[in-house]
Formats: sequence, C-alpha cells, structure tokens
Amino acid sequence: LLESARPYYTAYAGSETRALALLAAVFAVPGHAAAYDCCTVALADGLLVGVVAGFPVEHAESRSRRFVRLTLPKLPPWRWPGTYRHLRAAGRVAPSPPADAYYVDALAVADGWRRQGIARRLLDEARLEASRTGLRRLALDTGLQNTDARALYESYGFGEREIRRARDARTERALGGPGFVGYLMAL
Repeated sequence: LLESARPYYTAYAGSETRALALLAAVFAVPGHAAAYDCCTVALADGLLVGVVAGFPVEHAESRSRRFVRLTLPKLPPWRWPGTYRHLRAAGRVAPSPPADAYYVDALAVADGWRRQGIARRLLDEARLEASRTGLRRLALDTGLQNTDARALYESYGFGEREIRRARDARTERALGGPGFVGYLMAL
C-alpha cells in the first residue's frame, strides 16, 4: 500500500519509515481505507506482487476518517501539525469521485513484476467487485507526476475527469505532491 501513494503517506506520517509502520500497525484492523478488508492481492510463486484496495465511494469518507482515528494516535505529538497540514491540503486538492462509483483507493505492483499485466488483472478484480456491489463506474486518482500510472489508466479505458493542482508551494509540500488527476470509467 505504501507503494501506491508513497509521497502522500510520507507527508502524512513525516517519513517513509513511519508511514510503513503505521500501515503495518493498522492493516489487520477492518473498516478503514488501508485495511485488509478492502484489498485484493496478486500472488506469484507464493510472493505478494500486487495489491488493489477499493470500496464504494459512499464509504470513502468513513473509511478515511477511521484511518486517521487509528493512525494519528500512533504518531508522535510533535508530528501532528504536519499531519494536519497534509490533511487540510488533501481535503482541498483531492478529486471528488461521484457517489455512484466504486473507488479504487490504491493500486501497486512490486518492482520486478511491473509491465506483466498484474495491474490490469487487479483492475479487473476491482471491476468485478464494483459489479458485485451494483455500481456501474470505477473512479480513481493518482498524482499529477505519476506518468506511468496515468498511461495505464488511460489505456485501460479510464477517462480523465478532473485535474486538481496545489495552489502554491506550501500546499504542495504539505500534500506531498503537486496535485492529482481524477479518472472515471463506465463498466
């Protein structure tokens, strides 16, 4: 999951090491945006080589809030101001997917396994899950600078829905990147 949004998790936690520790500490707890209960994994030769996390958009806010409630107390108090700056920036800049979509919150494939169709198969799984939940659209977003992911999403059939840029350098630093591109795809 860290690979899916490394700069944003790092901005939230203050370091990659702390971000990874937070994710490891809460992964087994259900009901939040980085929990096992919204993830599908790809295995090859017994190794974890990819993950996709998703849920109906109607659950996005509650899952995000639960993630913050679970992880914020695990951060040192001196880190909280930076985390709050990150959350405010993300609230201003993150795309707003439509309420009737299934939201792909994370997609990552391990180094050495990329460009082998794993990400497409994981997106296929998200499509199936969306269909099982009765939703007819997939939504996702990625960082403006994530050109490889953007190319994948566009070739898979997603259309660019909105671009949201950080309004200044301070917001960009707090966010962990220059902004996001939101994508949408009809099933």
